[in-house]
Parts: sequence; C-alpha cells; structure tokens
Amino acid sequence: MVYDWKLPIYKISAQSAGEFIQGLADEHGEVTPELLLESARPEDSILHSCYEWDDAKAAEKYRLNQSKMIISNLIVVSAGNGQEMPQTNAFVTIKERNEKAAYVSIFRAMADRTTKEQVIKNASAEMAMFIRKYENIINVAELLEKVLSEMKEQSK
Repeated sequence: MVYDWKLPIYKISAQSAGEFIQGLADEHGEVTPELLLESARPEDSILHSCYEWDDAKAAEKYRLNQSKMIISNLIVVSAGNGQEMPQTNAFVTIKERNEKAAYVSIFRAMADRTTKEQVIKNASAEMAMFIRKYENIINVAELLEKVLSEMKEQSK
C-alpha cells in the first residue's frame, strides 16, 4: 500500500507510519489508540516523534482539546423565544487571515455576511470531505468483493 497524510503535520513519512501501523494490525488483528501509544513510547520507535512526551505540555494540549470538544459539543435547541428550532451547533469555527481559528456564536456568525459566507463555505467543504470519505470506502469494498470473487474462481 502507498500511504500519505491528510495534513502534513508529522515529522515522519506517511509511508513509514502506515507500514508500522499495518504491522501492528497484522500482529494483533487490530490497532487501538492504546496499542499505538505503547508502541510509540520507546525513543527508537518510528512514531515516537509524533507524540508530545513532556507531560506538562501534553497535559495542556489535552486540556485545550477538551475545551474544543466542550465548545463543539454544545448545541442550541431554542433561540429563547419559546419556539423550538432544529438542533444546531451553538458555536462555529471562524478564522481571520493569519489568525488562529476561534469560535463565535452561530447567531453572531449568521448576522455578519462575511462570517456567514465563511461558515457556509466550511460546511460545504466538510460535506464534500464526508462524501469523499464514504464514497471511497464503498469503492474499496466493491473492489475487495471483486478481487475475492476472482480469487474464488481461480481456486476452483
């Protein structure tokens, strides 16, 4: 198989990481986050550099991730006028040029034309990525069925 990163944020090649993780899957039948972490713990592990090993820094990054999860898990079910509305995220991600992403209230975002366009553009990109992800899974499943069928025919 040939591997690549969706986002090139790691210091090692995707090919090396993919082969390493596939080796774990072959050896154990599956890969869990715990297994991957344990296999990356030794300093000579190919994945060691993908992790933050300074406990203080790692704890802070974990807490920041928890903050993101809290914000992104909050939904609005009513605007407060007694009328229910479809569930929607209470906050959405926006990013100004050369700035870090931040969250703003969905109502504030929709009230500003520029921010509204950015939110809609982000939603469209997420939808397209979702479609590609599952479309690819379907394609792989169909290809696998075809290969297995051909193998069965050849073994007869």
